[in-house]
Amino acid sequence: MSSNASYRLSGIALLSGGILSVVYYVTQSFGSDTDIKTLTSSLFLISSIIGFIGSLLALLGLPGVYIRQAKQAGILGLLGFLGIAYVILMQGVLIPFTSITIVPFLASNSNPALQALATSAPPAMEPFFLVSLAGQTLGILLLAIATLRARVFPRWIAWLLIATLIGGLLSFLPALPPLLESLAPVIASVALVGFGSALLQPQRSAAAQPASVSTNMGARV
Repeated sequence: MSSNASYRLSGIALLSGGILSVVYYVTQSFGSDTDIKTLTSSLFLISSIIGFIGSLLALLGLPGVYIRQAKQAGILGLLGFLGIAYVILMQGVLIPFTSITIVPFLASNSNPALQALATSAPPAMEPFFLVSLAGQTLGILLLAIATLRARVFPRWIAWLLIATLIGGLLSFLPALPPLLESLAPVIASVALVGFGSALLQPQRSAAAQPASVSTNMGARV
């Protein structure tokens, strides 16, 4: 398979995965993950399935972003890619998967102790979520910086990643509307859509621009 075909497949995966993730995070904001009725509702189940599929697609397409700008992005791009991949795996794949398979069973059980497990994460998972929080912050920041420096993808995608960090800080404010609490992952998903769209375009060479300029100047002389 040619590199162009691989980039196109990655672009399609990111584009579709990002769109599905936007739908997932927006619909999730209309319910509470601590409410038993919400956890057993059809909307919550369908939303979780959409989020699971979207995150899987995004995870499959994300390597194309790193490979496309690996030479220019360097170690920062690699660390950013690994951090974001871990976040998608934990928050975008694992959480919806448990919401589809385990949470409905626990929430529908008449045992109050089992219902309590449905509305709270097991203590053993806390270290993994702490790593996910660090990856969410550092991974997004490093990938944004690497993307701005590499100049392979449009710069607005990197600025969207930085806006994701700002949205994440806003989510810690008290009495925030539920829709705004999902602002950060929605913006991040839109950035994935941007990466996917860019991967579907013909590959641009950042080094070709200076060369063309110098050739034009030589021709004028």
